[in-house]
Amino acid sequence: MKRSVVVGLGLCLLAASASAQPMGQNQPPNQWVMNCNYEKGKDCTVSAMIDGGPNNLLGTFLIVSYSVAYTTLTVVADGIGQRASMQIDNWPFVSTSICTGGTCSYDQGKSAELLQTILKGGSSLTVQLSTQADGMVGPLSNTLQGFAAQYERAVRAQQGR
Repeated sequence: MKRSVVVGLGLCLLAASASAQPMGQNQPPNQWVMNCNYEKGKDCTVSAMIDGGPNNLLGTFLIVSYSVAYTTLTVVADGIGQRASMQIDNWPFVSTSICTGGTCSYDQGKSAELLQTILKGGSSLTVQLSTQADGMVGPLSNTLQGFAAQYERAVRAQQGR
């Protein structure tokens, strides 16, 4: 009897967890995907939703995105971002304080620099975002495996090929 109650409780918790996931979320965590958006003109992006991993009970995640049309890297988090920092492999962190709401963007020069480092064989990315009231999201890490292929797809799609 005790065992069936524990199994039943476990199934209820699993069902509640699954139903709490955002509806329509089609981006797999920690994988680079390409997407084109036509809301404000054609913009093809490469992005990854980087989650806090299995030990993260609060559901913390960041989205890192590179826009081919605007040639900018962006970090998006839940909350009011004040500063985002990104590290590729063991290079120094590169920060930006160009933030509006939960979105922090790098200027085109820094974006180009970071993109070239990624494309020249970067293997991992670490991102963190500081928020109002001295909060912090991250540091969260992700592989860069797959970024270059998705970037090439985004560039071709942006150019209409």
